Amino acid sequence: MNGFCEVAVTDISKNLINVFFLMESVKKKSGVTSDVKPLPLKRIGVLGAGTMGGGIAYVAADRGIEVRLKDINNQAIALGFSHARDLWEKLRKKKKINSYDFNRKMNLVTGGLDYAGFQQLDVVIEAIVEDMKIKQKVIGETALQCKSNCIIATNTSSLSVTEMAKGHPKPENFVGMHFFNPVHKMPLVEVIRGEKTSDVAVATIFDLAKKMGKLPVVVKDGPGFLVNRLLVPYLIEAAWLLEDGMAIDVVDRMYKKEFGMPMGPFALMDEVGIDVCIKVSKIFHESLGDRIMIPNVMLKLKDTGRLGKKNKKGFYLYDEQGKSQGVDSGIYSELGLLAPTNKLSSKEVIRRGIFNMISEAALALLEERVVETPEEVDLGMITGTGFPPFRGGLLRYADTIGTQTIADELEVFATQYGIRFKPSTPLRNMAKTNRTFY
Repeated sequence: MNGFCEVAVTDISKNLINVFFLMESVKKKSGVTSDVKPLPLKRIGVLGAGTMGGGIAYVAADRGIEVRLKDINNQAIALGFSHARDLWEKLRKKKKINSYDFNRKMNLVTGGLDYAGFQQLDVVIEAIVEDMKIKQKVIGETALQCKSNCIIATNTSSLSVTEMAKGHPKPENFVGMHFFNPVHKMPLVEVIRGEKTSDVAVATIFDLAKKMGKLPVVVKDGPGFLVNRLLVPYLIEAAWLLEDGMAIDVVDRMYKKEFGMPMGPFALMDEVGIDVCIKVSKIFHESLGDRIMIPNVMLKLKDTGRLGKKNKKGFYLYDEQGKSQGVDSGIYSELGLLAPTNKLSSKEVIRRGIFNMISEAALALLEERVVETPEEVDLGMITGTGFPPFRGGLLRYADTIGTQTIADELEVFATQYGIRFKPSTPLRNMAKTNRTFY
């Protein structure tokens, strides 16, 4: 009892309790401030039946929702079925479901190469290639095959929902629904409101996400939406640390063991795909300017053929089962780097990545209103990136450090390492009076 009393009043305990109530509060929300009701949901479609499409089909059918997969070839349809089947098969082997449940859930998923059955769908989720013109064309084509009030949602992670909506004859029925990979494990769904997206569309997708067992957060359309907007500066800073003589595994260990991230930034880039990280970094640089400066090592990586886990070679090497075999020691010379010296302290390494995220979060929250509350930032970062729950979330952690301390240290980093560290105007204004986010 004495031990319980001791831990119950700690900051960690309070932070975890706050996180619990943060997640519970989503159950009472509709995603909109108006009193509109979500459309009834019985059947959904998924365009693009690869691993992502199969994952979306799995989480929907697992909750009793009928799913129709559509793709342009049978191999893709088979991959979507296979991915969903494998996930249920794992549950059956663990005796979490029986054979009856397995067959019942599998029977909720059908697929084909045409639009058969799309007139009966309530929502269609698009999960095809990340190409704006292709998406616009497919979305417009799909809308003509569906009933007039069917909501079409895009699973894009980087493209403008507002721009994509131009392909839809009724843009008010178009919205973003960004799942995180792997779909069956990651709880967050970003519901992205485009300029013409209606409250009905937002409420319907928000409701669908909750029915799928997810935690939705409504965000405004913009570069990277919320989570990737904050995560990309953190990942790019890891590449700068690599240029500054830090070893890949040392940086990852600092963030994981000392700060509490579920994995370090280099391991995360391998997980996401190095090619994807480079592509998104360039998009962010074009959108956000000097706040996103890409180091030479990121550009050199493109020519090395390293993709990360998907081709078993990234910052780390992987076996056939995808298990890490340690850092590929040849990567340093391949990128034109000297052997790591690891001269930087863990405090500096961690703060260079985390304080950059806080600065960007202040801008996204207080000036651009990507989301409306600090709670939504923290919920997104905890459930979308694995930000340590025991720290309460990115902005609650910022409050424990103090905005003045963060802004002052970023100014020092800016002098040492460049303009990318200049604290954002909202953060600087908060620092003048040491104002907190909460």
